[in-house]
Amino acid sequence: MHAGLLRRDQAALAALMDKYMNPAYALCARILEGIGTGQDVEECVSDAFYAAWRNAGDYRPDRAPLRTWLLMQAKYVALERRRRLTRRHESAGLETDERPAPDPPPDESLATAEERRRLQSALDKLPPVDRELVYRRYFLDEKVADLAVAFGLTRQAADNRLWRARQALRSALGLDSREGDPE
Repeated sequence: MHAGLLRRDQAALAALMDKYMNPAYALCARILEGIGTGQDVEECVSDAFYAAWRNAGDYRPDRAPLRTWLLMQAKYVALERRRRLTRRHESAGLETDERPAPDPPPDESLATAEERRRLQSALDKLPPVDRELVYRRYFLDEKVADLAVAFGLTRQAADNRLWRARQALRSALGLDSREGDPE
């Protein structure tokens, strides 16, 4: 499918949409829950597939499966839509108690970018299955039970792999390891 997207093959885009429309829709709906309409969700899904079409050259199969990459596109589009809708509601006076957060200082933005690079580097060092589990659990908010089924693992095995992955990430990032490690 990825090769087809790179060639701008419309059949590849249609296949991508057929295969991943439902998970992309569910993710966008979950992110926009309580603030967006069904039309907002549909627009996010469309924008996510358009972003995948436009950015197909950015996809790196060695970092994540196509499904994960596409759902990350959907997540970013939906989060941006949520921010815009929240600002629109606030400016209309619908949420008078909350004020928009100020932009972070420039040095804080750089620290955040550096933290993202460090995290991505640490994630890249995980075995592919563990990296996919982490992406899907913590970035896409999928349930552990669903991940266990998707990977052919028991619930306990999925929990153990996620726990070991978190320990490896803490170690790689130089963070203290906690004994109980509640999720």
